[in-house]
Amino acid sequence: MFYEPQTLIIVYKDEMLANQMKKLIETKDDSEGTVTGTRDKSINVVTWTEKVWLANKKAGNITSKVLFLGGIKGVDTLIPVIDVKFEKHGVRFGWAGNQAVLYVKPSEIKSIESYAAFHADLEALPAPQTIKDVIKPHLVPVKDATPEAEEQHEEIEYKGIIARGRGFLKKAGEAIGDTFADLGAKAMVFSEENFKNKKAMERQMLFYGVICLYNEGLEMFMNA
Repeated sequence: MFYEPQTLIIVYKDEMLANQMKKLIETKDDSEGTVTGTRDKSINVVTWTEKVWLANKKAGNITSKVLFLGGIKGVDTLIPVIDVKFEKHGVRFGWAGNQAVLYVKPSEIKSIESYAAFHADLEALPAPQTIKDVIKPHLVPVKDATPEAEEQHEEIEYKGIIARGRGFLKKAGEAIGDTFADLGAKAMVFSEENFKNKKAMERQMLFYGVICLYNEGLEMFMNA
């Protein structure tokens, strides 16, 4: 069956973020009988800066679907009327009519533990490694963990060696086995200093949101 490609206008402030979405849409990732994200070759992507968007909006000649990535001017009046389709880790996306918006609220990641949970989910997605690493954990030998830190543990889950929050899993060597021992019995933790980098966190959240939007909502928006 032949489908006429639909045009999607992506409005951005961060060109790398727009390129990430464009890459996902244009990648041939479907398999026989299975659609990954959006149907291959079903969307013609056009990218506009905020300035180009505002000029075209003023001219009133926009009929295509539009996706706003982040804090584009004027989007604050759209957000209250959208139907939210995704909400996790302070990241949201949804749409109203032909306009969709992806936006984030870094203030909703309130602790190191909640940031570590978000980062674990981000790490599992095909975001650029430079984005994943912009807020870096540090390695701490498990043997150096204080009893107080051990009591604060949640779990070591991320790639088998991350300690969520500030805690360490007791008897980590036994729980994780040879892989952990081969890595020198070290766990990765985030510090208060890392957690205060809100600008970097916001960018990570937007990349996380773009990939989730592609996987979980963009096809629905284009067909709405």
